[in-house]
Parts: sequence; structure tokens; C-alpha cells
Amino acid sequence: MTVLVFGSLATAGIVFFKTDPALLWTVEGITILALVLFIVLYRRLVRPYRILLDGIGLLHEQDFSSRLRPVANREANQLIEVFNRMITELKNERLQVREKNRFLDLLIQASPQGVIILDFDDKISEINPAGQSLLQIKDTEQIKGLRIAESGIRMATELGTMQPGEDRIIRIPGQAIFRCIRSSFIDNGFDHPFILVEELTRELMRIEKESYERIIRMMSHEVNNSVGAIGATLNVLSDILEQDDRQEALPAVKASAERCENLARFTCKLADLVRIPQPVLTYLPLNELLRSAEALTRSACIEREIELILKPCFPEVDICVDGIQMEQVLVNIIKNAYEAIDRNGRIRIVGEANPPSILIENNGPDIPDEVRENLFTPFFTTKPSGQGIGLMFVREVLNNHRLPFSLTSQNGLTQFRISFRLDDKSH
Repeated sequence: MTVLVFGSLATAGIVFFKTDPALLWTVEGITILALVLFIVLYRRLVRPYRILLDGIGLLHEQDFSSRLRPVANREANQLIEVFNRMITELKNERLQVREKNRFLDLLIQASPQGVIILDFDDKISEINPAGQSLLQIKDTEQIKGLRIAESGIRMATELGTMQPGEDRIIRIPGQAIFRCIRSSFIDNGFDHPFILVEELTRELMRIEKESYERIIRMMSHEVNNSVGAIGATLNVLSDILEQDDRQEALPAVKASAERCENLARFTCKLADLVRIPQPVLTYLPLNELLRSAEALTRSACIEREIELILKPCFPEVDICVDGIQMEQVLVNIIKNAYEAIDRNGRIRIVGEANPPSILIENNGPDIPDEVRENLFTPFFTTKPSGQGIGLMFVREVLNNHRLPFSLTSQNGLTQFRISFRLDDKSH
């Protein structure tokens, strides 16, 4: 358009060159004046506008490393200075955000707490390595895009029902205690949910063990001192009564002496529980351990008319355990099973080779959930004459061996499973 206007003025001047020179110079003067005015307007208005377009292009391409160069125009330079300062601030903020995000990613990946990041539809989008370990997840990709309750992971039901802001303690009977917190962060103006999973098992068990060890030591000291003195006195009294022919009082004295002996044995068992040594690991055939436990419990099952079935594993595998302690663990579990059945039932002892594991199964009555949650709690028992020591011993030994175990009870079938590592030689 500009070329057309100036071309028309120049053409008109040439046409009137011979007929009217004055008009020629007038037209050419107007042309030069218009050209000067155009240059001034271009520098004042058009060029800053083009600079703005170039800056918008840089922003559109997210190029925060380029800068606009100053020009010979004070107003334009002010605009360029403001734009360059804005670009520098945007670059610094973007760099800080990337560095913080990178730091948070590394922190989440290295965190000992499990982190489950959910999307806006409450579906699993990411789980860090600690979360995969705590929740026993083999392949995260298989559960991404699923709701927690549908994922089949460990504690799926409990985690799936957590409400925003909830802080919940979840117990897996005899195995682990977890603290789970559901929270959220702001993402694009919306709450982005996540769940933190922290294992408290070792710390709580350590505190629990220290507490009951102190109680047991105090009880053993006081009871043994008292029982020893009372027992000696009762023996003397029994001899005196026999010499004086006071037979009517002897049964009461002997019953009291027997109670003292029972109390002494009870405190000895408690003291033995405190003194459980660390396992001495050796390699032994898994089937040999099963046969030994079966032989030690068969007579008690026969008396109760309970069928005891042994199914050895095939092929034979070796496990690395303390044979004496593990044998007592199996005996305690089987003993609990036949006491739960009482009479006329079935107990199966099953060895599995891949992966190596032991399953002890009985068809006694189901264990209620509220009882199952407390079965491995020290001194908890449902038996009238029970002491709550058997499963406590089982838990301590298996934890010392670092062997995972589980107890399930439903539909008339109670199963206790002990799992061993595939690479037992790593023990």
C-alpha cells in the first residue's frame, strides 16, 4: 500500500513536469514529507507493534532464553526492557519449579514411606518403590488406572474406604501394623489426592516387647521367691500332718502345693519366652521338619479323633532355619488347630516347593475378625485355661527369622501359611 501511494505521487509529478513545474515540486514536496512522516510513524508506532508480535511469538513457543534487542526509540526500549525482565523472571520461576519437581520426585522415590498417588477420579496413577514393597506389588503397571478397592493389593479394602484427611491405623494380624494418611495437594486448582503408608511394626513390637519383658522379669522374681517359700512351708506342714495322723487336712495341703508347682512352671514359661535366643540357621529338608511336627502331634489328634494328614512337598527343597525353634512353631500351630476343633475334624500339613512354604489347615470353626486381630497380642487367649503364650512364641520366632506368615479363617477353613525365600542361601 505504501509503495502504491508513493508511486502514484511520483508518477503524477512526472506527468506535470513539462506543463506545470510548480505543481511538480509541490507534489514531490508532498511525497517527501509523506515519506518522512511514514518513517516517523513507523518508528513510533509500527515497529513497537512488531516488537510486541515477536515477543508474543517467543512466549507462544515458550522460548525463555531469547531476548529482544534495544532499538533507537526510547518508548520502544522501555517496552523491550519490561518484556526482557518478564522473560527473565519467567525463566527463573520455570527453572525453580523444575528443580523443585525434580527434588520432590527424587524424595518420593527414596522415601521409606509408601506413597500412592491417585488421579482426580481416585484411580491409581503412581506408586513409589517403598509403597510397592509395603503393599507387596509385583507389577505397578497392572494396577494403574484401577481404584484401590479393585486393585487386589494388600489392605485394598481398608485403603479404598479412607476419607480425605483421615489418619488410620491398619493391622494385619500377627504380621504388620501400618499408619495410613489420606491427603491431597493442589494441582491446576483442584485437590489431587494421595495416600501415605508407613510401617510401624518393628518400632511398636520393640516397645511392646520391652514392656512385657520388664513385667515378666518382675513377676518371675516375685513369684519364684514367694512360691519357693510357700512350697517349702507346705511340705513341712504335710510331714507334720502325716505324723499327727491329721489325714483330713492333707488333700488341701497337697492341692495348694500342686498349685504352687503349676504357678512356678507358668512363670518359667514366661521367663523362657523372654529368653528366646536368636535363631541358629542351618539347612535342612522341609519335609523332614514336617514329618517331625506330625510325629509329635499325632497321638493328641488320635485321642481327639482328628484326622492328621501330611502332604510332603515335591520336589524336595531345603530351607535355612533354626530347626528346633521352627519345629516348636509348627507344634504350637497344630496344637492350636486341634484345640480349636476339639473332636472329629481334619488337619492338613502341606509342604509346597515353589515357592517354599508350609500350610497348616484345619476345618474347625471360623475365627471371628475381632479375635483374629488380637491372636498374636501378648497374653491374649480365648481358652479358659490358656496363657496367651503359644502364638506369642510363634510370632517372635518367625519375626526373628524374618519369615512372612499369614492367618486366614473363612467358610469353615482356617489356614496358617509360612513362606520361605526362594534364595534361602541368602540367609
